[in-house]
Amino acid sequence: MFLINAPVVLALLLAATVLLREVRATRYGRIDLPSLLLSFAGILLFTYSIKSAAAVGFTASQIVVGVVGITALALFIRRQTKIAFPLLDLSLFKDRIFSIAILTGLLSLVVWSAAGYLSGIYLQSVLGFEVFTAALLTLPGAVVLTATCIGTSRIVERLGRKAALVATHFLISAGVFVLLFTTTEAGAIAFVASTVIAGVGYGLSFSLVAEIAVSAVPPERAGAAGSIAETSNEIGNSLGITLLGSLATLVFRLSGPGMAGTLNETLEHAGVTAQAVVQAKEAFLSGLHLAVGVGGLLTLLVGVVAWLWLPRKLPE
Repeated sequence: MFLINAPVVLALLLAATVLLREVRATRYGRIDLPSLLLSFAGILLFTYSIKSAAAVGFTASQIVVGVVGITALALFIRRQTKIAFPLLDLSLFKDRIFSIAILTGLLSLVVWSAAGYLSGIYLQSVLGFEVFTAALLTLPGAVVLTATCIGTSRIVERLGRKAALVATHFLISAGVFVLLFTTTEAGAIAFVASTVIAGVGYGLSFSLVAEIAVSAVPPERAGAAGSIAETSNEIGNSLGITLLGSLATLVFRLSGPGMAGTLNETLEHAGVTAQAVVQAKEAFLSGLHLAVGVGGLLTLLVGVVAWLWLPRKLPE
């Protein structure tokens, strides 16, 4: 099924040789292996520590792993300021436009991945929808997201880059806040409304972030800016599950029936009672509400900061 992408990629490669303008850097560097190892170890160990703490609580080994991970990330950041050709060019973050753009890409994927992951479990394990039915409920949001990506240029022409970037945060925030109206008995309509509203914000973010980030830096740094923008999306996707997903897991562990670590494991437990099922579903929903509430507040806060901090007209 992956072969369906082959014609699109081939067309892109052929068109790129004709349409893309070449920008040559004034200097060339090489990949710094210690930076790669530090970033890989730091992210992996930090993620493992957070998820373990949420699932089973703090232990001596978990704390040690977490400290080692944070230390590795700190050493990675420090190394980027010392070497001539860093993997992460921290100097670019001195530009507030670039910083807000990257934060937008990071945060939108944090919320998107967490809300999508938790909502999928909610639809199937709490409301009891079949996988196919749950998938159908995601289609309106997916259509809106895709249409927004395609129509972002027209939206920007009408609103301007700054207003479109700020709207990204407000729409995502408003969309995920709709999930707070879901219950253990009903929530399909709220879910569809949430994905439609937030889908506009996600579509704007996916189309705008790299464009604004690249335009905010000198042409010779465009490659670094574009790679950071793409990396922010990938890291945001992972952090959404790690941080907000772990927050939901923690709530379930503290307020659930205590029979298993997840909702699905509890529902499949041999000795589960009707009361335990109700408690487990309510605990999961509380975790979902807290996770999307935190994500929505963060996007709302960054939207306000962007509105107040960014200049009225952003570079083209």
